[in-house]
Amino acid sequence: MTGEVTEPDVISSERYANDIRAFYLGVSASRATGGSDEFGLQVNGGSVFGIGEVSTDGNFAGFRGGWRGILPARGGRDYVYGLEVGYDFGTLDGSTSGQIRGTPVSGRSAISDVFSIRLRNGLTNRSKSVLYFVTVGYVRGDITTSASVTEVGGTTRFEDVDRRQGFSASLGAEHKLNDDWSITGELEYLQFESKTVELGPSFSTKSTPSYRGLRIGLNYTF
Repeated sequence: MTGEVTEPDVISSERYANDIRAFYLGVSASRATGGSDEFGLQVNGGSVFGIGEVSTDGNFAGFRGGWRGILPARGGRDYVYGLEVGYDFGTLDGSTSGQIRGTPVSGRSAISDVFSIRLRNGLTNRSKSVLYFVTVGYVRGDITTSASVTEVGGTTRFEDVDRRQGFSASLGAEHKLNDDWSITGELEYLQFESKTVELGPSFSTKSTPSYRGLRIGLNYTF
């Protein structure tokens, strides 16, 4: 063969159109129900009287943002890793009632204003349009614990609000609508630390709040 030989131009791979390495911002909404937490009152540091089971439920809405990167995996898939920060507003609320030696007593527990930091890991499908992921993370939220005692002279109410930490775990999927937008859905579980709460000079209770929920969301990638 004669003549001048030149190297062909290198054409960018179409893979970059499906590349999911990015920063993102998003919004989400969650319907959640609490785990069973037995509400009891300890009177004057002595006997503990069971009042009933508190199961909180309610709705959250929130904002989130994060970063994720990729590593090639087998079978044409990608391994995805990243960090996400979120804030949820709304309230999960639950109450129960019973009697202590014939005196009507009620108890209440509520969870609100939850801040989270989560590690996210997962695998894409072969077309890289769907990401299947799991998360684990640290959470911190406001826990309200209250009780009321109704006697002949009226009803006395006791309440304590504290900021408490815990952990979260979830399992979900994210589907790309186009290069910028994606929708997500996940099942999540949050558990806050257990704490003995002092309710006035005479009563205390042990609070161990948790909840599980279904979260849906919308992300914008940039």
